Amino acid sequence: MKTKTIILIAIVIANISGFAQETKSNKVSGGLGYFMIGYTGMELGNMNSLFKENGYPELSNSSFTFGGGGHFVFKNFIIGGEGHGISGGSSSNAKYDIKLGGGYGFFNLGYILYHNPTVNVYPLLGFGGGGSTIGITDKSKNPENFNDLLENPARESYITNGGFMLNFSLGADFFVLASKSENGSGGWIMGIKAGYVYNASGNDWYFNNKETAGSPDAGISGPYLRLTIGGGGMGK
Repeated sequence: MKTKTIILIAIVIANISGFAQETKSNKVSGGLGYFMIGYTGMELGNMNSLFKENGYPELSNSSFTFGGGGHFVFKNFIIGGEGHGISGGSSSNAKYDIKLGGGYGFFNLGYILYHNPTVNVYPLLGFGGGGSTIGITDKSKNPENFNDLLENPARESYITNGGFMLNFSLGADFFVLASKSENGSGGWIMGIKAGYVYNASGNDWYFNNKETAGSPDAGISGPYLRLTIGGGGMGK
């Protein structure tokens, strides 16, 4: 799945690059800021297999993401950043509750392949970090009163995963409700970003800051699709 996704993204970027080379595109400068919401896939299959074997509910392999970012442009070169939270949702059965959450942030570099007064198209490469936490609650040990809680506090366990991450994406920003001319555009934008987040540090899991031996190869690496809304301007 991971290899196929990366190949697909590379093919899309290559096709747009070829299109851009055949299309007249002037050097532009400016800046944009935006809010983002979207969907991300996660590589949790191995974790869910262990959950299922041991009587735990399985987590969804997809999640809602929310965040924001922005970038500056100088003669088509892009520098910027973004950050996202992951609302991984929860699952439960008669005995256990499981919840997943996390997030990541990136410093981005890119280049505008195509520009006209209506749209910018560009790839981005991001360097950053992030992580996720899975909380497991044993519902059979819910305390009757506060003294029960103090006498037997071991009802929840949290495992964490994270480290250095890479972000490969392709974005398009469309100027809407904006002033447009041959020299530039400014105002509100809406856009779309598609890409892949990769945990370059590996998918080892930790409990109480100590690596758990034999932990499954699973984590928040995966493809994503996001919608953006914001504002800014671009000009020659």
